[in-house]
Amino acid sequence: MGFRRFLSLPVAVVLVLIDLEDSGVALHEVKRKGGDLRYCQKCAHYKPPRAHHCRVCKRCVLRMDHHCVWINNCVGHNNYKAFFLFVLYVVAACIHALVLLGGQAIQELGADSEMQNTDALPKGMPVSSSIAVSALVKVFCAVVLVPLLVAVTVLLAWHVYLLLHNKTTIEYHEGVRARWLAEKAGHHYRHPYDLGVVSNIVTLLGPSATFWFIPTATSHMGSGLQFRTFYDQTDPRSSR
Repeated sequence: MGFRRFLSLPVAVVLVLIDLEDSGVALHEVKRKGGDLRYCQKCAHYKPPRAHHCRVCKRCVLRMDHHCVWINNCVGHNNYKAFFLFVLYVVAACIHALVLLGGQAIQELGADSEMQNTDALPKGMPVSSSIAVSALVKVFCAVVLVPLLVAVTVLLAWHVYLLLHNKTTIEYHEGVRARWLAEKAGHHYRHPYDLGVVSNIVTLLGPSATFWFIPTATSHMGSGLQFRTFYDQTDPRSSR
């Protein structure tokens, strides 16, 4: 394919450029216009694949997903697994807390007045009042907890989707436009880093399921300067 013909392709139909003459050359992302390697004007250096500049952190972040205001840091190559597990554990903790609150509330409401510990109550305070106060506290906790659980569950579901497709939040939004432009031009678009569900999970969480839920088990992550693509699986010369 000639260079002029490459430039004539619709924008973002090809976001990556592979050297078919040398299968050992890593896949490089290219700019949406012009076909040049991606260059960060603010950092004054070329950006590795999947890296993006964060305006808040004022630096390029490897495999950047987003800037999280809650942790006051970017979520990217080095901490994405820890962030994903953090959200997962928050959802689990919320569910656990709701189960405890509900179970204790049912136990208190179903208990007889004789089984209440009246010695621990203030003098003159009826048992029914203590149950009402306790139930009110649990209702307040549930009111705070349920919206939090809904929010973090939606966030977890979103990142599960991204994990299964080996995408970042930025790449998802870029892919929406790339897919639209590709379909408009009669081409088929596929996210270049989508290796399949199993391979995507292994790539992000690790080869051993034993260490999937350990945030610090990141020895499999690599440098973050290059990533496997589905071209590596479809190109027969890549297996030589």
